[in-house]
Amino acid sequence: MEKEKIFSKFSSRDYNSELEELVEQKKYDEMAKNLLLSMLYKIETNYKDYEIVKRVSENKNSYIEEIIKIVDNKCDKIVMVKEDSEEAEEMEKRGTKYLVDYLTKTISLVHPNEKLLLYSLYKINNKQIYLEEKYNLIRNALSNLLNVGETINKMEVIRDFTGWTWDITPSEIPEVTSNLIYQNLLYLLGEEIIRMWTKDNISIDYIKIIQQELEKLYGKEIATNILKLIYKISIIICIEKNSREKERLRQEQEDLMEELNKMNNKEEFLASLSEIRKEQNKIIKQIDKIMNDKKLLELEFKKRNNKKNKYNELVNINQLIEILNKERKKAWNQMEEAKKLLEPSQFVNKKQELESQLALIEDINIENYKKRKYKYVIELQNNFIQALTIKLKKITQKEDVINFIYNLRYYNYIYQNENTQIKDTKELQEQLEQLQRLLIEKAYELKCITLISKDFEENFFILKQIFLSKIIYLEGMHIKIKFNKAKMLLEIYDKELFEKSIEIPIVSKANLNVKIDKKIKLIL
Repeated sequence: MEKEKIFSKFSSRDYNSELEELVEQKKYDEMAKNLLLSMLYKIETNYKDYEIVKRVSENKNSYIEEIIKIVDNKCDKIVMVKEDSEEAEEMEKRGTKYLVDYLTKTISLVHPNEKLLLYSLYKINNKQIYLEEKYNLIRNALSNLLNVGETINKMEVIRDFTGWTWDITPSEIPEVTSNLIYQNLLYLLGEEIIRMWTKDNISIDYIKIIQQELEKLYGKEIATNILKLIYKISIIICIEKNSREKERLRQEQEDLMEELNKMNNKEEFLASLSEIRKEQNKIIKQIDKIMNDKKLLELEFKKRNNKKNKYNELVNINQLIEILNKERKKAWNQMEEAKKLLEPSQFVNKKQELESQLALIEDINIENYKKRKYKYVIELQNNFIQALTIKLKKITQKEDVINFIYNLRYYNYIYQNENTQIKDTKELQEQLEQLQRLLIEKAYELKCITLISKDFEENFFILKQIFLSKIIYLEGMHIKIKFNKAKMLLEIYDKELFEKSIEIPIVSKANLNVKIDKKIKLIL
């Protein structure tokens, strides 16, 4: 990742010209062309500030190249819908300002702007995050949460940045909880591992990789707590919006109970394993037969297309072969799973896994889940702050402390619900303050911050303004301490520009370690 960022500094690609050539080839109309180019201009203008504030971010070249690739491969037409048209009325009824047609590779926009266009481009990309069959309980919910979280994260550069300010509007974030969890994962694991997961279609068990990475970094207890809470929240978000998923999980809960009951009757369970092996072996043989016979393949292609609607229609035989390979792999895995369960140790492990899944879904209580979402979000943030504390204690370099200051400042401003940011969440105040105190101590130790007062509490009051500042470049932040009659004032500057003045109720002149009425650089 660091090599990628260094290399990007020397890149001389003209993305504006590339995009212009591409839209000419696709014969977009002038309005669509101008909107795309304006979107690219805003991205390039805002990206520097975005990288400074965010720290954990994809490099600009990779980000723009992905957008150009989406336009090239997934978007052949951009339609600007007239406001008084029937299509606009229909979109208004559906509560949307965009539509994507995956078959014709068309985006339709009403009230078009750069943010809406970028959002719809990520939607038409229609990327699916892979989770193995064994994660059946969470595979829909977690995939959806990560897809939504990634799209919201990608939108940030033109949603919250203007080239000179950083301002977050929660109403423009479609799912604040998904965004919060996605940001949690980014800051816990780094951008590279999350990007690999959300971009890689290869069948790799990323849940296992992430579990191992979290355990290595933060210990088994915190890693387990964080993942379980993410699973629970993702399920709740999913069933809030999808009644079919609620029904599926209700059935899944019944199936888990039934399977555990079977496992308690060992003789019956072993007999069922034998049946599973026979059934899956039969499926594998049938798939092999079809794939080795051109005529049977063509018949299967027609048969499946007769059952599908136009949005799920198979395009060609190669697509069918890909589906058959996945079905064969699924059958093979189920057959191998049945074989493994004949071993006593595997039997015990499987039973414990099922009990864990059942406990998770019973704890959510899908019939009365609404009260639990907020509780889980707060629990997750408490574990997240504990993980950050562990991370901070390991830091030994000045550069890493400064990055941590930026990361904690960013975290303060994430919305944990539609109305409240992390910094204003009362249940997190105590833990956040402890983390900020530890960070200031670490910053003093590594000579990253100016010592303002000889008294730590007075220092803490002044220096925690860093964690609440929305000045883009914190190293350019200066303060000036002044006296106005009996009051002490803290003036904050963005380099030479005056930002605001704050009354200081606790600092005494005797404890000051800096000159009065003189600008002081906070971060050294």
